[in-house]
Amino acid sequence: MRKLESEKTDTSDNSIFKIFDILTIEELSYNSSDYVMYNLDIDSGEYIFMSPGISLLTGYTKIELNEIGFKSIVKEISSEKKDRYKINGNQDLNVEEFYAKYLIETKDGKFKWIEDNSFAYFDENGQRSQTTGVLRDTTALQIFVDRLNEEKSNLDKIFDLSDAMLLQVDKHLNIMLINQKGCRILGGSKKDIIGRNLEEFIPDNDKSNFIKYIEELINESGTVTRTTEGKIKSFDNKIKFIEWHNTLLRDKNGEIISIIASGQEITERRKEEKIRKIISEILVEANSEKNLDEIFKFIHQSISKLMKAENFYIAYYNREQNLLTFPYCVDEYDDDTSPKKLGKGLTEYVLRTGKSALVDKELDEKLVLRGETELVGEQSEIWLGVPLKIQNKVIGVMVVQDYEDPSTYGVTEQQILDVVGYPISRAIERKMVEADREELIVQLKELNESKDKLFSLISHDLRNPFNSLLGFADILTTEYDSLTKEEIKEYLNVINESSKNLYGMANNLLHYSRFQLGKYRYKPAFTNLSETVSNILSINNRIIKSKDLLFKNNIDNKLTAYFDEDIINIVLDNIIGNAIKFTPPGGTIKVEAKEGEQENTLKLIISDDGTGITNLNMQRIEKREMFSNPGTMREYGTGLGLSLSRDFMELNKGTLKIESEEGKGTTVTLTLPTTENLTVI
Repeated sequence: MRKLESEKTDTSDNSIFKIFDILTIEELSYNSSDYVMYNLDIDSGEYIFMSPGISLLTGYTKIELNEIGFKSIVKEISSEKKDRYKINGNQDLNVEEFYAKYLIETKDGKFKWIEDNSFAYFDENGQRSQTTGVLRDTTALQIFVDRLNEEKSNLDKIFDLSDAMLLQVDKHLNIMLINQKGCRILGGSKKDIIGRNLEEFIPDNDKSNFIKYIEELINESGTVTRTTEGKIKSFDNKIKFIEWHNTLLRDKNGEIISIIASGQEITERRKEEKIRKIISEILVEANSEKNLDEIFKFIHQSISKLMKAENFYIAYYNREQNLLTFPYCVDEYDDDTSPKKLGKGLTEYVLRTGKSALVDKELDEKLVLRGETELVGEQSEIWLGVPLKIQNKVIGVMVVQDYEDPSTYGVTEQQILDVVGYPISRAIERKMVEADREELIVQLKELNESKDKLFSLISHDLRNPFNSLLGFADILTTEYDSLTKEEIKEYLNVINESSKNLYGMANNLLHYSRFQLGKYRYKPAFTNLSETVSNILSINNRIIKSKDLLFKNNIDNKLTAYFDEDIINIVLDNIIGNAIKFTPPGGTIKVEAKEGEQENTLKLIISDDGTGITNLNMQRIEKREMFSNPGTMREYGTGLGLSLSRDFMELNKGTLKIESEEGKGTTVTLTLPTTENLTVI
């Protein structure tokens, strides 16, 4: 064997190049492209030596590479690294180690990845003189690595495209891996989450259950997969429900490697289940024996399970009276639940639009500026109202509000109330129908009782005038020729009085039946009160004279009031008729008007010094019983007069009050409005 000789290398020193002293020509001439030895002259930039495998590696010979330059075939440098250190007992002999990875283009146009590992020797002046290195073909390895990276990239994409939350934690519950779905659920990036402990994302009130579950999972032997449900807390402190599928991995010695977890967010599902449960409970309550007040309380409790509802009310719209009533209200600031005329508050806004409204202060001010609403009561930070509908007709509004925190309600809470609003409307409708039915039953019972009493009164009280009428008519018919003029005149007067009594009774019966059927329509106008009273007096003038009564009309002939003249005529005819009926001959009846206690009202007072009313009959009047007593000259009636007068006064927005003492007369006070849009209290 002979040694490799080099003109530029002194093999007698301790340089790195003594490596060539132990290489044989046969070894260096090994015809392989896997490893190519080279020796590069730094000054000239030419390769002094290259093993024959360079042709297989690059397609070029050493001479060709020296001509074109090795750099010309390098198309990409993937990485480079240099490192200097001393050798030979840490003496002044420095070596620079170099590593690089290239993509080269071979002579036949193919591409290969190669690694370059070399060592450069520094002379006593600190200058590089020569470099010795090895080139290695790593194309197959690079292809394998690229494929692994591609597979990993594809796996990561699949991992991130999963609709489930996927994560891996170590035995200390530190998060090692998480996909994009998990990042979205927790509200952070992978950088924010990986490295944190999973326990940080468990709500405080749920941590004990979580720790217990992990302990049970760890204590099970082998590879274990378990399913459970739990809560997690995102970075923005939102609580979310997760259905977990957890797999515990162990090594061959039984030591825990990690926990692989797959989580499906079921927050919406849990919310929907909760809403369905509450809707079912409300409908069940609606079918129970509970009354409407109890149903309202139950609805409030149910809404409180879904959201904050410390300030909650239900407003009902009374269309007939154009009033807002508040059958249920719980509020920390506003406790006024009295009925209100329809105005321009937020409640009325929902009534008008028929749609739910989520109103913060900014929107509230905009609605006020547009003239759509007006500020009513204490302004809240956030207000949420939904319409209550029955057969597409808005019957009311359900409202929650918060006076301090504007974030209490959002679109989610609005959607929830929209969903539960319909079954709540159905529950209210059912109870209202039940209440109306019960009220109708009571009314029907009362009507039946009134009918029975009415028929009893009619059969009793109409019999006497008819007996008189028929009896005296029969006498006149059969005995006319034998009667004197005075007798005929007397009998005719009795027939006349009986006919008038019967006419009055029939008239009251007609008014009563029309009122019960709702045939009367209130049509008020400003009317002269003195003239109205005078008309009633003229109708009763003959009987007043026959009983020699003193009738005093002390009403100012310019005084007016706001009433329906037809209705008040019926009332005055009955009240003045009773005064005439129960005042003995020679008595006095007085009518006068005074200013009412309530503003814009007057009192019309009819008083007499007649027989008065007994305590027993006063109690019967207060109970609105119908009964009849004969007058001082045996005048008859149906007992409908007072009851009918009370109803007509209420219809005319007024009141009727009776004061009487037996044997000392009676005073009836009618209170009437003197202006429009006034209800007398």
